[in-house]
Amino acid sequence: MSTTLVGNVVATPEVKFVGDSSVTTFSIAVNKKRGEETYTSYFDCAVWGPFGENVANTLSKGDRVLVFGEMKQRSYEDKNGNKRSAVELQVEAVGPELRFATATVQKL
Repeated sequence: MSTTLVGNVVATPEVKFVGDSSVTTFSIAVNKKRGEETYTSYFDCAVWGPFGENVANTLSKGDRVLVFGEMKQRSYEDKNGNKRSAVELQVEAVGPELRFATATVQKL
């Protein structure tokens, strides 16, 4: 299921190496207002390879972004050997949200 999210980067993206590839992970906070109340949801994002490294070199905590991708559930084992699962957005596209900022595009 493809999803587009608009929110703020929660922390500086982190690059990890998995075998011969890299994966960049970050989270975004999405705020929704209903009446007088604001609700915040947090979404984990993963970006693979050189694209992810571009993301890590470009985004910082607090940046307002649009993120497009597919929600995926993955299973893993934690450091205590317990089976866990997580849902994260496998990012296909990311860009600045230009309502509150300006950006300069530099082609690679």
